Amino acid sequence: MYELMLDTANINEIREGLAAWPISGVTTNPSILRKEGNIDVYARLAEIKKLCGNQRSLHVQTVSTTTQEIIDEAHFILDKLGSDIYVKIPVSAAGLPAIKALVNEGVKVTATAIYTTMQGILAGLAGAEYIAIYVNRMENNCIDPFVVISEIRSFLDGMNSRSKILAASFRNISQVTSAFASGAKGATVGVDIIKAALGMPSINAAVEAFARDFDAIHGAGQTLKKRGSAPHPA
Repeated sequence: MYELMLDTANINEIREGLAAWPISGVTTNPSILRKEGNIDVYARLAEIKKLCGNQRSLHVQTVSTTTQEIIDEAHFILDKLGSDIYVKIPVSAAGLPAIKALVNEGVKVTATAIYTTMQGILAGLAGAEYIAIYVNRMENNCIDPFVVISEIRSFLDGMNSRSKILAASFRNISQVTSAFASGAKGATVGVDIIKAALGMPSINAAVEAFARDFDAIHGAGQTLKKRGSAPHPA
C-alpha cells in the first residue's frame, strides 16, 4: 500500500488537503511548527490530531539530544497526544538506541533525518515502522537519494521487514515521482507540491479544449448532466 502525507502544521492547509486529496497522514517537525509563528505547540498538534481522526496518522518529532531524554520526551508526547502518535526520532548515535527501546515498548516510531543507506538499514533492524529519507537535502549534499532509497528497499525486502520508506524533503514533483519509482512506499509533501502537480498549464489547456468541443456539439454552457436531464423533443 502506497501513502501520501502532508508535511505541514498549517491548519488551513491540512483541512484543504484532507478534504480534497488522498492523504493518509500528517508529518511535522520543529522547523515546520516554527513557520506557524507564536503558537502553543501541543494545542496545535492536538488540533491536527483531531483533524486526522482515527483514519490518518500524525507524526511528531522529538528534539532531545541524549538517548534517555529522547525516550522521556517520546513518553511525554504520547501522554499528551495519545498512544497512536508516531514519534519521529533522528537516526543518530543517541536516536538509534532510543528507537530500539521504544519499539520494544510497542511505540510507533518514524525514523528520520536519514541521509545514508546504512542509517536506513539500522532503522529497519531497530524496527522503525517508517524510515524517512531526506531527498532534496541529500541532493544538496551531492548524495543520490534514489540510489539510497533503492538500496534500503532491497535490504528491507530481503529481510521481509514491515518498515516502510517514507520519502521527505522535496523541491519539485520530479523528486516525488522518482522516490516512488526507486522503492519508497510513501511520500510526505508540502501542499505546494500537490498544487503544482494539479496546476500544470497542459492540464488546464486540455480541460478547456474538452469544454470547447462539447460546446461545439450542444451549445455553450452545456454539460453531460444538463444535456442528459433535458426533455426529449416531441
